[in-house]
Amino acid sequence: MVFINTREISNEELFQLFSSLSKSSIFLILCDSNGNILNYSDNAPEFIVKNRNIFDVVDGLKEFIENIKYESSVSLDNFFSTKKSKELPIVEKLRLIPIIKKDNYLILGEVVTQKVLIDEYISERLNTLNMYLEFAPVFFVVLNKEGNIDYINSWALRKTGYNFEEIIGKNWFEIFIPEDIRNKVFDVFKLILDKKIELAQTYENEILTKDGKFITVLWENKLLVKNNEPFGTISVGVDVTDQKIKDFEDSILLGFLSTFSESDYQKALGRISTVLSESCNFSFVKAEVITSEETHEFLILDNTENNKYEQENLEGLKTYEKKTEDKTIRIYIKCEKLPKYATENCIKNVVNFLFSFADKFYYVQKLEEASFKDPLTGLYNRRYFMIMLKNEIRRAKRYGTKSSVMMIDLDGLKQINDTFGHDKGDLAIKTLAQAMISSTRVTDVCARFGGDEFVILLPQTPVGKAQVIAYRLKETLEKFNSESTEKFKILFSAGITNIIKTDDDEGINTLKRADELLYKAKSLGKNLIIIDNEYNE
Repeated sequence: MVFINTREISNEELFQLFSSLSKSSIFLILCDSNGNILNYSDNAPEFIVKNRNIFDVVDGLKEFIENIKYESSVSLDNFFSTKKSKELPIVEKLRLIPIIKKDNYLILGEVVTQKVLIDEYISERLNTLNMYLEFAPVFFVVLNKEGNIDYINSWALRKTGYNFEEIIGKNWFEIFIPEDIRNKVFDVFKLILDKKIELAQTYENEILTKDGKFITVLWENKLLVKNNEPFGTISVGVDVTDQKIKDFEDSILLGFLSTFSESDYQKALGRISTVLSESCNFSFVKAEVITSEETHEFLILDNTENNKYEQENLEGLKTYEKKTEDKTIRIYIKCEKLPKYATENCIKNVVNFLFSFADKFYYVQKLEEASFKDPLTGLYNRRYFMIMLKNEIRRAKRYGTKSSVMMIDLDGLKQINDTFGHDKGDLAIKTLAQAMISSTRVTDVCARFGGDEFVILLPQTPVGKAQVIAYRLKETLEKFNSESTEKFKILFSAGITNIIKTDDDEGINTLKRADELLYKAKSLGKNLIIIDNEYNE
């Protein structure tokens, strides 16, 4: 508190005071001990002087003077308010300095209503600004020129999981910026300090929370300058993580939606495979449709090593299942690391789409199978086999996998027909077909090529393993012989070759090699299996 010394003031000095103050904002009032106004300067407020008693107008002034009567000095910062009345409905703010002059009081004063209102307005705005900085849903960060944190608002602390004491004064880049982009982000900061970067431009980068999660922030930066020298930055950032997640999910959805216009389900399957691989980072996806009659599975994606995922090895393979009244659909997914914006909800939506696609694809395949099946054996016909062979040749060339083709001829069918009748010949054909299905996998394609010729496509199976399947077929057929036929044995000859990179896309070369090996088996006495040793592994 500041005081001025009091002493006796002469009448001449009073007169000079009244005259000198008349043109300033400071007014002067002389009153007696009861507050009655004896004299005043020309600029004294009318709302005081017209009342003729200052104590009746100014609230608390009389009590204040009584308290300082015996003080040797007086305060310079005494603020008072006028009493509210009909004559003075608006409360005015006054700054008054009472000086005791014998039995009278000399009061210097100033109307400060407007100043007080301005100060209150500024204070209110500063408080509002401070509250905004603390609680607004934005990052507000002040860094010095070394990148150390001078200020960070409460909202940013809550978002990152830190408290103020943990990080104030610490280096922003070492705490919040992931190591793989730390140098790049720090370089941008240095460019801002060097005035070499356009500050109107926004910058987006990830920051780390205390628990190791990522937040993607879009920043606006302002350079702090004093005496034309940069000394730090102010940065305001918006959390755009949710928008990034939404954009990511929308891009996957659009990728899937593009398949709806594709009439060829094999091409649609290829597009879906691309989305799952490139956008979702999946390496393996397989669908399985289980009904009361059969289990039907089809491969959607296989980017595993050598494109050879062993189904029996379920480590890291996630299984999703959906049951309906007439079937169960299972989706098997392998993913080493999900994309950063792939949430649980996103994966759920992907799986639901795959459920829907698998269901439709199953019915399409069933319809196709009806037109691609041999009516006598239930095996696929030649037309369907050639489609699948072309697809497998393209796949084998792209991924370098070893797939095989087994050409089979039923030995002695003409003799069975001539000796026992065509019904027994049909029985022999159907028995061999049944043995083929029992001896192969669901992913293999067994087909009747025409008459007594059959063929099996064995994906991801080199000729050595294909030969094992052929001998398994012989064992199965031997069992069927003892159960189904009495007067004759059903035997077959086979030629097996690999699909190789130099094969034509139509499969003509592949089938020609297999047929030549089959012819060799028959010429050597039948009931033989000949493999292509040149491509055996």
